[in-house]
Amino acid sequence: MKKYVKLALCGMAAAALVTGCGKKNAEETTAAPTESSTPSDSTEAAAAEKADPGKLTKLGTYKGVEVKKNSTEVTPEELEQRIQGILDANPEYIEITDRPAQNGDIVNIDFVGMKDGEAFDGGTAEDFPLELGSNSFIDGFEEGLVGAEAGSELSLNLTFPEDYFNADLAGQEVVFDVTVNSIEEKKEAVLDENFVQRMSDFTTVDEFKADTLADMEQEKETMAENQLEYDAFMAALDNSEFELNEEAVEQQYEAQMDYYTSMVQMYGMTMDDYVAAFGMTMDDFQKELRTAAENALKQELLVDAVAEEEKLEVTDEDRQKVADQYGTDIQNMKDTYGEEALDRTALVYKVQALVKDNAVVK
Repeated sequence: MKKYVKLALCGMAAAALVTGCGKKNAEETTAAPTESSTPSDSTEAAAAEKADPGKLTKLGTYKGVEVKKNSTEVTPEELEQRIQGILDANPEYIEITDRPAQNGDIVNIDFVGMKDGEAFDGGTAEDFPLELGSNSFIDGFEEGLVGAEAGSELSLNLTFPEDYFNADLAGQEVVFDVTVNSIEEKKEAVLDENFVQRMSDFTTVDEFKADTLADMEQEKETMAENQLEYDAFMAALDNSEFELNEEAVEQQYEAQMDYYTSMVQMYGMTMDDYVAAFGMTMDDFQKELRTAAENALKQELLVDAVAEEEKLEVTDEDRQKVADQYGTDIQNMKDTYGEEALDRTALVYKVQALVKDNAVVK
């Protein structure tokens, strides 16, 4: 859970993009950045008037901070695990014509559900793939198709459960007229040339493994670089001293707590349920969130201080880097978030890069 709630640089940039936050603009608000933050996460918080964050009383060392880069080596065990995951996600389906359907088969069906002789809403579909034994349908439906052959037409007399979510169907007797179009057997994929050629542009297993390894190495490299940037910036943060405005900290904290509360309610959960799912107490969660709020304000102040010290100015190249992150162009970013927000985010990226590029990597 700590990884989920702790402040992250990408969250700061995303929050800045929505709010255009900066110490010179006290009319805007930034939601406390977390690893899960996105522009939409911060929109509601941005509507409130923002308290002054406080001040940076000492700009510590931000060039030459010592950081350690994580290993990017992919072990044989990790490679095998990734390949097995690919195999599991891509089973082979073989059409069956010489036997009836059995549990585990995929049947392609057309069906019409009727109550009192009339088709009811949501009870009709064509070319529907159904895995027998998956319990996707009400009791008796899948069981009624076991033993059917391709081309079979069946009528299934069934009863909806008493607690079915649709009150009009709960406890009601219905008839499903079903046509079995085809039957397929799902077989576990095997890493061979047939699988490789089915799933990729490669022809041999060795080529497929080499490409998968290269992808994993690139993923690890990206993760290591992101962590390096985070660690370098946090080291610069730790080297500096701040006097935060408690009102601003409380604003950040409340904005994030409101966000999480709304999010868990959407999923029919309570905050206690959500926090317990991560093995935390509510007290632990609140402490993590308050630390994230404090760090958000510190980051904001540090970005301004470094930018002023280095006399950094945002260029179109910087703006394009932000746009690239969102898969769009500068003008669309301006139209969507505003020019001030775009420039603030570009400045955040620029300061992060400066601190990282000047770090001493162990």
